[in-house]
Amino acid sequence: MMKIEISEKVENPLLQRTEIKFKVDHSNSPTPKRLDVRAQLAGQLGVPEEVVIIDKLASMYGRQVASGIARVYGSRQGLEELEPKYLLQRGLPAEAKEKEKPEEKPKAEEKPKEKPKEKVKAEKPKEEKQKEEKPKEEKPGKSEGK
Repeated sequence: MMKIEISEKVENPLLQRTEIKFKVDHSNSPTPKRLDVRAQLAGQLGVPEEVVIIDKLASMYGRQVASGIARVYGSRQGLEELEPKYLLQRGLPAEAKEKEKPEEKPKAEEKPKEKPKEKVKAEKPKEEKQKEEKPKEEKPGKSEGK
Protein backbone atom coordinates (compact mmCIF):
# COMPACT_ATOMS: atom_id res chain seq x y z
CA MET A 1 0.00 0.00 0.00
CA MET A 2 2.52 2.63 1.07
CA LYS A 3 6.07 2.83 -0.19
CA ILE A 4 8.77 4.71 1.70
CA GLU A 5 11.63 6.20 -0.28
CA ILE A 6 14.56 7.61 1.70
CA SER A 7 15.80 10.73 -0.11
CA GLU A 8 18.51 11.85 2.33
CA LYS A 9 20.36 10.18 5.20
CA VAL A 10 22.76 12.22 7.36
CA GLU A 11 24.84 10.83 10.24
CA ASN A 12 25.08 13.15 13.27
CA PRO A 13 27.79 11.67 15.52
CA LEU A 14 27.64 14.55 18.02
CA LEU A 15 24.04 13.76 18.97
CA GLN A 16 24.45 10.02 18.20
CA ARG A 17 21.63 9.92 15.70
CA THR A 18 20.85 9.61 12.01
CA GLU A 19 18.61 12.23 10.40
CA ILE A 20 16.46 10.97 7.55
CA LYS A 21 14.33 12.76 4.95
CA PHE A 22 11.81 10.53 3.22
CA LYS A 23 8.77 10.43 0.95
CA VAL A 24 5.79 8.14 1.42
CA ASP A 25 3.73 7.16 -1.64
CA HIS A 26 0.22 6.35 -0.35
CA SER A 27 -1.78 5.98 -3.56
CA ASN A 28 -5.55 5.51 -3.16
CA SER A 29 -5.40 5.91 0.63
CA PRO A 30 -5.29 8.77 3.16
CA THR A 31 -2.09 10.07 4.71
CA PRO A 32 -0.65 7.18 6.73
CA LYS A 33 -0.48 7.36 10.52
CA ARG A 34 2.80 8.19 12.19
CA LEU A 35 2.90 4.80 13.91
CA ASP A 36 2.57 2.97 10.60
CA VAL A 37 5.30 5.04 8.94
CA ARG A 38 7.54 4.61 11.97
CA ALA A 39 7.10 0.82 11.92
CA GLN A 40 7.82 0.50 8.20
CA LEU A 41 10.78 2.92 8.37
CA ALA A 42 12.29 1.00 11.30
CA GLY A 43 11.89 -2.26 9.39
CA GLN A 44 13.50 -0.77 6.29
CA LEU A 45 16.48 0.52 8.33
CA GLY A 46 16.77 -2.60 10.49
CA VAL A 47 16.44 -0.82 13.85
CA PRO A 48 13.89 -1.17 16.69
CA GLU A 49 10.81 1.10 16.50
CA GLU A 50 11.50 2.61 19.92
CA VAL A 51 14.59 4.48 18.67
CA VAL A 52 12.82 6.05 15.65
CA ILE A 53 10.91 9.32 15.97
CA ILE A 54 8.92 11.03 13.22
CA ASP A 55 9.50 14.79 13.43
CA LYS A 56 7.36 15.85 10.47
CA LEU A 57 4.91 14.12 8.17
CA ALA A 58 2.87 16.19 5.73
CA SER A 59 1.03 15.41 2.51
CA MET A 60 1.60 17.49 -0.58
CA TYR A 61 -1.47 19.29 -1.87
CA GLY A 62 -3.25 17.39 -4.61
CA ARG A 63 -0.82 14.48 -4.59
CA GLN A 64 -0.79 11.09 -2.91
CA VAL A 65 2.72 11.66 -1.58
CA ALA A 66 3.72 12.71 1.93
CA SER A 67 7.16 14.00 2.85
CA GLY A 68 8.69 13.69 6.27
CA ILE A 69 11.67 13.94 8.55
CA ALA A 70 12.67 11.22 11.00
CA ARG A 71 15.52 10.74 13.45
CA VAL A 72 17.02 7.40 14.45
CA TYR A 73 18.93 7.29 17.74
CA GLY A 74 21.49 4.78 18.99
CA SER A 75 19.46 4.16 22.16
CA ARG A 76 16.07 4.93 23.71
CA GLN A 77 17.81 6.94 26.45
CA GLY A 78 19.41 9.27 23.88
CA LEU A 79 16.04 9.81 22.22
CA GLU A 80 14.33 10.73 25.52
CA GLU A 81 17.11 13.15 26.50
CA LEU A 82 17.13 15.11 23.23
CA GLU A 83 13.59 15.05 21.85
CA PRO A 84 10.84 17.35 23.17
CA LYS A 85 8.07 15.69 25.19
CA TYR A 86 5.34 16.56 22.70
CA LEU A 87 7.12 14.57 19.98
CA LEU A 88 7.48 11.60 22.32
CA GLN A 89 3.71 11.79 22.93
CA ARG A 90 2.97 11.84 19.20
CA GLY A 91 4.92 8.64 18.74
CA LEU A 92 2.84 6.69 21.26
CA PRO A 93 -0.25 4.60 20.50
CA ALA A 94 -3.61 6.05 21.67
CA GLU A 95 -3.78 3.62 24.64
CA ALA A 96 -0.45 4.84 26.04
CA LYS A 97 -1.50 8.51 25.71
CA GLU A 98 -4.66 7.91 27.80
CA LYS A 99 -2.61 6.46 30.66
CA GLU A 100 -0.50 9.61 30.92
CA LYS A 101 -3.37 12.14 30.80
CA PRO A 102 -4.59 11.66 34.43
CA GLU A 103 -1.20 12.87 35.68
CA GLU A 104 -1.83 16.30 34.14
CA LYS A 105 -5.20 16.87 35.85
CA PRO A 106 -3.81 17.70 39.35
CA LYS A 107 -1.85 20.56 37.78
CA ALA A 108 -5.10 22.09 36.51
CA GLU A 109 -6.56 22.02 40.04
CA GLU A 110 -3.64 24.05 41.41
CA LYS A 111 -4.11 26.94 38.97
CA PRO A 112 -7.50 28.19 40.31
CA LYS A 113 -5.96 28.55 43.78
CA GLU A 114 -3.59 31.21 42.45
CA LYS A 115 -6.32 33.37 40.90
CA PRO A 116 -7.88 34.64 44.19
CA LYS A 117 -4.44 35.90 45.27
CA GLU A 118 -4.30 38.12 42.19
CA LYS A 119 -7.67 39.69 43.09
CA VAL A 120 -6.39 40.66 46.54
CA LYS A 121 -3.36 42.32 44.98
CA ALA A 122 -5.58 44.27 42.60
CA GLU A 123 -7.66 45.72 45.48
CA LYS A 124 -4.70 47.15 47.42
CA PRO A 125 -3.67 49.73 44.81
CA LYS A 126 -7.22 51.15 44.84
CA GLU A 127 -6.94 51.92 48.57
CA GLU A 128 -3.59 53.64 48.02
CA LYS A 129 -5.09 55.84 45.31
CA GLN A 130 -7.79 57.04 47.69
CA LYS A 131 -5.16 57.97 50.33
CA GLU A 132 -3.21 59.93 47.73
CA GLU A 133 -6.27 61.96 46.77
CA LYS A 134 -6.97 63.17 50.32
CA PRO A 135 -3.68 65.04 50.78
CA LYS A 136 -4.25 66.76 47.44
CA GLU A 137 -7.53 68.15 48.75
CA GLU A 138 -5.83 69.51 51.88
CA LYS A 139 -3.18 71.49 49.98
CA PRO A 140 -5.61 73.99 48.45
CA GLY A 141 -7.06 74.60 51.94
CA LYS A 142 -3.62 75.47 53.35
CA SER A 143 -2.88 77.91 50.59
CA GLU A 144 -6.15 79.73 51.32
CA GLY A 145 -5.15 80.28 54.96
CA LYS A 146 -1.83 81.94 54.08
